[in-house]
Amino acid sequence: MSIHEQGGGFGDPDAVKEHERKIDLLKHKQIQEVSKSNNRIAVFNIVIALVNVGIFIYQVFYRK
Repeated sequence: MSIHEQGGGFGDPDAVKEHERKIDLLKHKQIQEVSKSNNRIAVFNIVIALVNVGIFIYQVFYRK
């Protein structure tokens, strides 16, 4: 019982800290991957918007 109270089941307070650091690192890596994915989607949306603007300009000014 005293092991669980002091170290959360790890038996060593340093082991708890190391485990928390590993979890924080994994969370950070996951957030980075999601951010990269969101950035790619945003760039793709900007490209699509620019193509749409180009098509609109062509239709308004160069269509006969």
